[in-house]
Amino acid sequence: MDITHHHLRVIIAVAEAGSIGRAAVRLRTSQAALSAKLRRIEQSLGGDLFVRSRSGCVPTPFGDSVLTGARQTVRAEPGPAPRPEPREPMRVRIGGYAGVMMGELGRRLVSEPWVSGVRLSDNPDSRINIRMIVNGDLDVALVYDWPPVALPTPASIRERVIHVAEPVFVMMSQSHPLAVAPVLSLRALADYPWVDEPAGMTTWPTYLRHVCNHAGVTLHNRLAAANLLEARRLLTTSAAVAPVVATTESTPGLAIRALEGHPLRQRLRLVYRQGTPIGARITRIVQHIGKAYAEHQGCNAAFRAWWHAEGCHAMPVR
Repeated sequence: MDITHHHLRVIIAVAEAGSIGRAAVRLRTSQAALSAKLRRIEQSLGGDLFVRSRSGCVPTPFGDSVLTGARQTVRAEPGPAPRPEPREPMRVRIGGYAGVMMGELGRRLVSEPWVSGVRLSDNPDSRINIRMIVNGDLDVALVYDWPPVALPTPASIRERVIHVAEPVFVMMSQSHPLAVAPVLSLRALADYPWVDEPAGMTTWPTYLRHVCNHAGVTLHNRLAAANLLEARRLLTTSAAVAPVVATTESTPGLAIRALEGHPLRQRLRLVYRQGTPIGARITRIVQHIGKAYAEHQGCNAAFRAWWHAEGCHAMPVR
């Protein structure tokens, strides 16, 4: 279901009325019909917007973020006229590095009437991706960075934060001694070889050192892998452990585990240039990403647990 201005006004009305019953009176509909409509909206957005009780409705943290965006959108675009379409469909150039999410975004965008095709450009270095956006070589990019070592974004670039603190999981052989536990401590990883990207690829190593120094942990970085395929090969033939994006698909023979308290986190941003066809449709693109996350719960057990506990409430739609 596409989220329209009408749906945004429904969300705002329920929040302002404090209950579905009072909002139904305002909107001149039945309580049952409004309740069903609100459930469909929540299913489309991928998370609960309100905590319901006998005393009324209170926005969830996810609901608060949606409300902020809904109010801004309704104020900025009071008229029902649709945004202008490009004169002819465009080929969207998507860059970045976000595991399967970049491919999922491309797959969903090709169904849009204003898209003639999609080209994917995979590069883990957010600095390169942002430079390509600035130079007009990419239309949009999904990039990870790691506050507090993140670099500033150029003034000509706009962004939407998809996840402010998405956890980083770890992968190892299914026969690894650590694989018997569903959740691991960061300190436990220090007893095994650490597989990570080669030096200089991104600012991730700087962030990793920052977290480990703060925790008093030293990881033994003995093995380097430029991509997930290389990392998997090393993990199946050694007792090593490697960091992976939360949405990484489970693979036979390998185990994906969460870390206690999620000490390793990364920010996922959608970056683009303002004044472009992409910029005019950015809310729709964010919705596609939100749905992709919600439908990706089967990728691994650690992701599914995090999504239900935290992720679905933190996903913005604005």
